[in-house]
Amino acid sequence: MKFVSLFLVMIFFTMGCTSKRVQLLNEPPITLNESDLGKYWVPDKATLTFENNFIPPKVSGFVKVRYLIDSNGEIFNPVVAESEGGWDKFALRAIREIHYVNTEFNLNKTPVYAIKHFNFIAP
Repeated sequence: MKFVSLFLVMIFFTMGCTSKRVQLLNEPPITLNESDLGKYWVPDKATLTFENNFIPPKVSGFVKVRYLIDSNGEIFNPVVAESEGGWDKFALRAIREIHYVNTEFNLNKTPVYAIKHFNFIAP
């Protein structure tokens, strides 16, 4: 009986840890220009670091990623809007590491569609 109870508890915690994130929209999202994002949401960290297993391209380039910031500051639906140089995988990996906090002007935590521009320099 103890084995069955322990097994059920393990399954419960495993399922809780693997649950899918659900976006929260306090109101309909608005679309912003890249320069207006800071009026609504700011990254919670000043620098962005992440580990990857990708081999970087041999040329410099850029990537523009369009994504949704929900009312919790979480990122959803990142899509490459424009790119040059083959850095798409790096930008999509980087965007998943960002978390936003609302500004004092966004007390309603209005969700937004935003674009982030990444510049990459070849190693």
